[in-house]
Amino acid sequence: MSSTQHSAKVGWGTGLLAGTGAGLVAAVASAIIRALFHATLPPLVPTMGSAFVAGLVGGLLYAGLTRFLDYAVRALWILVLLLATVDSILVAILPAAAGRTPPFLFPLAGLMFPIRQIAALVGLGQFGTGRFPVQFLFANTVIHYVTAASVALVVPPLVRLLRRS
Repeated sequence: MSSTQHSAKVGWGTGLLAGTGAGLVAAVASAIIRALFHATLPPLVPTMGSAFVAGLVGGLLYAGLTRFLDYAVRALWILVLLLATVDSILVAILPAAAGRTPPFLFPLAGLMFPIRQIAALVGLGQFGTGRFPVQFLFANTVIHYVTAASVALVVPPLVRLLRRS
């Protein structure tokens, strides 16, 4: 077994703690990318909030994967890149869901946008007439992939570091 793979289960708390680190990295990186591209969309707070929560979920996902797979790092990479791809495609090709995001979910609007689109696809809501502005799609896509890479690059090494202490 290579040094990037773990045969032992990662505890949920360790995964969550590693995910917190990955979420912080993803949130800061997303804000930097948004600034570099001079993108006003997606909004800053939902971008950072969604990236942070993606890190938390990525840490828990990794902890779960270690319970079933000997190649959890590889599986984490595949899953987070798949999610970033699906998310980017949904935002690019489908109209936005009708209605507003509830105010208490505003910090997570970046995560809610594709979830609401999927819900509309399966009949649990409706599509609106608006679409994500084309001029911001590239920045949005880069943010998705940087968030995914942050999770895959930060969580496994941070888990190893936390296990040593």
